[in-house]
Amino acid sequence: MPQLLHRRLADLEGAESALVLASGRAAVACTALALLRPGDHLLASQWLRPETRQFFEQELPALGVEVSYVDPRETRGWRRGLKRTTRALFMESPVLESGRLIDLRPPRALAQELGLALIVDATAASPVNFTPIAHGADIVLHDATVFLDGHGNGEAGVVAGTEGLVEEVRLKMASWGALPHPLARVQLENGLATLDVRVQRQNGNALELAQWAEQQPAIVAVRYAGLPSHPDYASFGEWFKGAGATVHLQLDAQYDAALTASRATALLAEAPGARNVITSVTAGAEAGWLRIHVGLEQTDTMIAALQRALSAPSLSSS
Repeated sequence: MPQLLHRRLADLEGAESALVLASGRAAVACTALALLRPGDHLLASQWLRPETRQFFEQELPALGVEVSYVDPRETRGWRRGLKRTTRALFMESPVLESGRLIDLRPPRALAQELGLALIVDATAASPVNFTPIAHGADIVLHDATVFLDGHGNGEAGVVAGTEGLVEEVRLKMASWGALPHPLARVQLENGLATLDVRVQRQNGNALELAQWAEQQPAIVAVRYAGLPSHPDYASFGEWFKGAGATVHLQLDAQYDAALTASRATALLAEAPGARNVITSVTAGAEAGWLRIHVGLEQTDTMIAALQRALSAPSLSSS
């Protein structure tokens, strides 16, 4: 029953209520539509997934909503970016594209002081690792494909928050036709049964991969929140229970990150017993970086694939 699924999701987030929508994009869109009206202003972090930024830059202005951005590294930037018409603050943490974490304290203080809605997309963490509502957020969003559904191929989004806010999102979901497929709800409910076990395993696997990567001469930088070398490690220790499944690797200049990613992905697909792994290797948003989403399998297969990809003569400029 949807009511039971919504209750389970709300409990995971420490929220009053939760709602399942058709996709992660639908969760972002219907939340924005529920909170913002023509003439309102949304202040968002610059560090966003491309699909979220596209919606903010193309769709919201067409509806009369102004959107501006703040560099989240500037703690005073949130206050400087405010306008009289600001109604909500939006951030993504962890940032899927870069692996950075955002300090919640400045936007949280403003939201509480001025009565603004603080929205946090925590897709890249899962509620096992991070519950933004416990740290002052009003609404938390998830693209269920990344962690919650457990298979990596489902389409659903989740919104959690107060009963009043979630009800507003539900009305927009119905108006805009963003209802989830019944089978997606079933898959999501089944996935929640193993969520904690899966995420804990992925946390451990990702940390193992990150520690290995730090020792490789072809990898000049590793960005994983569970490592003391991460630029936001202090925030990780304060708010997060685990560092998640995404590891970012910066390659030596002689390597083409996109080509390395393509070759490593092909090698993983050929590996014995690796047909069902939930692991993707893609070129990162930043030049020279790989973004790796670590699955449940042993990391040996992935490490071997990366080693072979990095040692391929065609990738070297020498």
